[in-house]
Amino acid sequence: MVEQWILDYFAAWSAEDPEKVASYVTEDCVYEDVSAGHISRGRRQVANFVRLSNKAVPDVSYEVVSGHSTATAYAAEWIMQPQGLRGSSVGTLVDGKISSNRDYWDGAKFQPGRADA
Repeated sequence: MVEQWILDYFAAWSAEDPEKVASYVTEDCVYEDVSAGHISRGRRQVANFVRLSNKAVPDVSYEVVSGHSTATAYAAEWIMQPQGLRGSSVGTLVDGKISSNRDYWDGAKFQPGRADA
């Protein structure tokens, strides 16, 4: 069973709510989108990354396929809809907040604006 906080975190992404997404990370979080070659540092930059992502690919939702966390780490597998783009997020936790994150997804398959990508 996927922990509720993981479902809530991805629900914030699906709601296109930058501040809510940023509330799940530490002040000094390092958030890396490996496939996009992007790194955000800190809550403000994470919120800005969410805004940029929402502009680049509006109206997406994230279906959490699996997820697990311990006191210090987490991993989640997800599908970005309607593109059907499979990806995963892994990272570390400090006091229940994301302190580092790495997203991996199939960049070759991604084409903004195409539901059949």
